[in-house]
Amino acid sequence: MYRFRGALSGYLFLLPACALFAAFMFTPIFRGLQLSFQKWSMSGYEWIGFNNYEKVLGDAFFWKSLGITAQFTVVTVAAGLVLSLVAAFMIDPFKEKVQSVFKAAFYLPSVAPIVIVSIVWLWLYHPSFGLLNYLLNKAGIAPVLWLGDPAIALFSIMLMTIAVSQGSNILILVTSLGGIPKDYQEAARIDGASVWQETIRIKLPMLKPTLTYLVVVNTVGSFQVFAPVYMLTSGGPDRATTTLGFLIYESAFKKFDFGVASAQAVVLLIIVMVIAIFQFRTMAGDLEY
Repeated sequence: MYRFRGALSGYLFLLPACALFAAFMFTPIFRGLQLSFQKWSMSGYEWIGFNNYEKVLGDAFFWKSLGITAQFTVVTVAAGLVLSLVAAFMIDPFKEKVQSVFKAAFYLPSVAPIVIVSIVWLWLYHPSFGLLNYLLNKAGIAPVLWLGDPAIALFSIMLMTIAVSQGSNILILVTSLGGIPKDYQEAARIDGASVWQETIRIKLPMLKPTLTYLVVVNTVGSFQVFAPVYMLTSGGPDRATTTLGFLIYESAFKKFDFGVASAQAVVLLIIVMVIAIFQFRTMAGDLEY
């Protein structure tokens, strides 16, 4: 009883966060799961069992959208982490004050609302007076329809995502590099290890917990991509950039088929959960520092 009273204040501090989680996270998830078994009409909701899931799983375009989303996720997560690692390794040798300048410079674009960032990139991608086509023209290369060509529209969204969303990754990696014990690095230098050997044999293995976290978080976030697609292409051209997030939006707010949209969201949730569990099982290690 005494131990409970001693911990009571801690539970009271947790209560507001738990209440907010239940109100704005758990309750909508439960309601969406319930809605996936129903059909909505002006007269109300009708229970139809697994019919929505049959529609979703039998829809060829759903699987095409899943493929587009998976392609987007693989490229943005892999390329983003490689670039973040390179930037982090370049920042790490500097003193703390200089590191702070670089961290702020890389992180600030991540703070900007994605809608504003997308508008800026719309101008960059403009076929007639965009900056990218202006540079291509100066180099003697024909203008490119960055967002109007189905063959490269998805690549254009990937490019924007990779360019503006690495700030938090770099910040976390630089901090993790700073936490690696210096004894290991000094011992390796005494033994004659090169910078490359020190990076491969010491720093990367010690970064494994951080990399596991970043891979999982970035994968989950990339599978839910919506705003860049909505702002830049609206799923086009020729549906070449319709990701699962945008497909769910269309089902719910254009077709007003909330049951199918909820079923699509539940399937996406299951897919993301399976991938996250697989990543944790294959990448997670016991190394801590």
